[in-house]
Amino acid sequence: MPNAPPADVARVAGRGTIYISAAKVWFILSGLGIHLSLPRLMSEDQFGLYQVVIGIVSIINAVVVTGTSQTVSKYISQDESRADSVKAKALKLQVAVGSILALGFFLLAPLISSYLNDARLTNYLRLAALITLSYSFYAVFTGYFNGQKKFLTQAALDATYSTLKLACIVLLVWAGFGVAGGITGFALAAAGALGLSAMLAGRGARTSEVRAKELFAFQFYLLAFTLVLNLLQKVDLILVKALSSPDAVVASANAGFYGAAINVANITYQVIISVTFVIFPLVSQATFANDRKLTQTYIANTMRYTLMIMALLATVFSANAASVLHVIYPDPYQAGSGALGWVAFGMLGFGLIYVLTTIISASGRPTISLIIGGVTLAASAALNALLIPRAGLAGAGLATMLAMFIGASIGIGYLLNRFGALIPLLSLARIMVCSAIIYGLSLAYTPSSKGLVVVKLAALCLLYLIGLIASREVGGNELRLVQRVMKK
Repeated sequence: MPNAPPADVARVAGRGTIYISAAKVWFILSGLGIHLSLPRLMSEDQFGLYQVVIGIVSIINAVVVTGTSQTVSKYISQDESRADSVKAKALKLQVAVGSILALGFFLLAPLISSYLNDARLTNYLRLAALITLSYSFYAVFTGYFNGQKKFLTQAALDATYSTLKLACIVLLVWAGFGVAGGITGFALAAAGALGLSAMLAGRGARTSEVRAKELFAFQFYLLAFTLVLNLLQKVDLILVKALSSPDAVVASANAGFYGAAINVANITYQVIISVTFVIFPLVSQATFANDRKLTQTYIANTMRYTLMIMALLATVFSANAASVLHVIYPDPYQAGSGALGWVAFGMLGFGLIYVLTTIISASGRPTISLIIGGVTLAASAALNALLIPRAGLAGAGLATMLAMFIGASIGIGYLLNRFGALIPLLSLARIMVCSAIIYGLSLAYTPSSKGLVVVKLAALCLLYLIGLIASREVGGNELRLVQRVMKK
């Protein structure tokens, strides 16, 4: 069992995880609200187009948000007295970086549409460039609050943004504006979140000068890595649209079916994103102070708890793929069930990559993260190009799973070599055994109604927890940790 972190750190990290996890749960639920609503307000073809456009722009948005926020967070966490100086310099830097990314995305829209064999995408992609512009500045404020460990403020902003996105997208699509309405709603939500974050941050007092070159050097590697990471997350969907059928309408429908599977599978890693927001400034601070023992403690605890959660979700979604899709989507989306069976575990691998590279980048080695992401992306593109024409949507899911575990293995090897720390082997064995039992039990009974599906999934989760307790993987240490987190 890994060592416990100091009491004050445990409280900060624990409460931060609770706050941001709550915001991410709402993000997932609000996203589910969007994906429950849109297939009932749009045709399958329109929903496929919306999925592809948002999938592509999300690559750029995630690049801007993660690369910028982690850069700002790192330099603030190393010296919080420079917080307002770092924020001011980063905002000036984003005038160039954000504008170039948004303009580049706007200009490349016809080329992307041509590759995907659908000219209708061009104007939708150009409209989505507005989302990128707002995100580039919003990311500075996210990093500003994160670096100071103001996790409650950060979580409140995230929750507000999720609410705005749900309301704006569904309202405009319901009003009859179709795909363009959905994209416009997304852009309005991003602009609203930016305005609110600027108000909360205020102007502040600059206590020292921060060099733009110092920020940009670190940001460049993180931007490049995050681009690779998000291409990795979307390359299978894009290749399904490009390779699954020569008919543009059929390919769009296939993208919608596969996108439904991905939306479910993504929950596997989305629930642990909050941990990466918390662990980044802590690892950055510990490695900056050359505290190897504390860094090892952070790594071991982070890997253990995130794997414990992701293994459950991946197992439940994979073993109950058809039932889960039946609860959320109309019957035609059952076409994605074969893909979900594989890609649920693929997103477990992606979650591991996300956590591993967050730790590596926080320790000051973003180039290593970039290499890991690049190798995984190349493997995913090659495997998807090979398997989609042969096995359709299930081939895309299998290819993604194989590629993700290749990348995760490389990250694990690097962390073991540099820090000599990872999840304890006994913990790994217990989690795998409990997951295997849950998978087997899932196959023993297939519910006939949506209500029974929900009951079955809840029962499986409870049995998994009982298994962890019975194997002593979860017990007194976790109870004491909760008490330390909640103690005033």
